[in-house]
Amino acid sequence: MMKNLYDYGIFFNGKHSGEFGLDVLTKQITFPEKIKTLQSIPHSNVVYDFSLVYGTQNYQERTFTIEFNIVDRNLWTREAMYIQWTKVLAWLMEPSQKIPLYDDIMKEYYYLSEVQKKPDFEELRFRGKLTVEFQCYPFRIHELQEGNDIWDTFNFELDIAQIVKHDIKESKQITLYNIGMSNLAPVVVATSEMEIQFKGKSYKVFSGENKVTGFYLLPGVNEFKIIGNGTIEFKFHKEVI
Repeated sequence: MMKNLYDYGIFFNGKHSGEFGLDVLTKQITFPEKIKTLQSIPHSNVVYDFSLVYGTQNYQERTFTIEFNIVDRNLWTREAMYIQWTKVLAWLMEPSQKIPLYDDIMKEYYYLSEVQKKPDFEELRFRGKLTVEFQCYPFRIHELQEGNDIWDTFNFELDIAQIVKHDIKESKQITLYNIGMSNLAPVVVATSEMEIQFKGKSYKVFSGENKVTGFYLLPGVNEFKIIGNGTIEFKFHKEVI
């Protein structure tokens, strides 16, 4: 493993930047922009906002840009530095779709990211500066499912303790909390066929693991009724800005 100067970096595509001896020089994280659907009224100052017509506000993607110092501290040669950036670029640009990117700060969350634009490299004799931009899904995703009982990582400012697995006998009213920013499509696991009644609609759940079309947990409190007999569990991950 190469040496680096700072105990900080990113984890991506199965490796940590520290394994390549990379020093993080700068980092810039953009915030997602709201997607607004606005309609102006002729001869009026009134503007109507139709952004919430499907229930929640949608967002543009965001970027995560990081600048690395690349140097081989064992050899201190230009050739060694070229070999180093060759390996680094292969690591960063290999994925052809978005995969988890972990920042060492708040590393219980990850960005769904891919390097899509060409990286920039500035050569400085025996070292160089490599700037890489990750294109990211708008929200950070918590790596642990909601309802987990791992108290060592529980954040009293951002997390909530909730029950996501229920025993159903004929019918039961249950409450789930989506304390993130986006609609979530939970994976529903049931031991028998059941029915979910939510906001005036009914959704059928079959025995086993289900992705229920049209069933989303909205940000905030979600109260609904389960009809059936057996055990039902909702698997989902919180998404935050």
